[in-house]
Amino acid sequence: MTAGFVSYIYRGASLLVVAAAGVGCSSDTPAREFTVPKALCGQSVPARALSDLLPASGKRLTVRRVGDLDDGSALCGVTVDRDTVLDVSSERIDAGDSARHILRRRFSVQEQKSAEGGSIAYTDRAAVSLIKCRGSRVEEEDVSTLIKVLEPARPDESAMKKLAQGYAASLKAEHPCRVAS
Repeated sequence: MTAGFVSYIYRGASLLVVAAAGVGCSSDTPAREFTVPKALCGQSVPARALSDLLPASGKRLTVRRVGDLDDGSALCGVTVDRDTVLDVSSERIDAGDSARHILRRRFSVQEQKSAEGGSIAYTDRAAVSLIKCRGSRVEEEDVSTLIKVLEPARPDESAMKKLAQGYAASLKAEHPCRVAS
């Protein structure tokens, strides 16, 4: 084999590698144009966890909140390009229920995991957190928060756990328990 022929083979192989790399870089999938918020429904949350659950593409993200937890319940919806992708609802409930039971009852979820000593139950598509209001100076009740991922958002068990933990910690820091009358 001559040196010229070997050089020709190497140049041809190099062009194939470059062409293949170029194909791998181009994508027909639209890019994510919206900014992932650092707060969700008035609560600071881990942006990375929220990002991992939101759709991989989209132009516009909107958060709409209805109601107020002080009045008993609040609902918050996250939309990307007119598709609701995440629902967050918080409500005051009678004391004594468990996060696992609420998740099972609301979504018929049997396979679930727990965190924070059982105050959070989660799957890849939903989570429930409970803040227990107990003591002589507060009304005895629980504050339940439910987070649900809807298509085209992306299910992710680890991200859901982190989002539920962050949301619950932020809400708890605001001392949502009502003062006893």
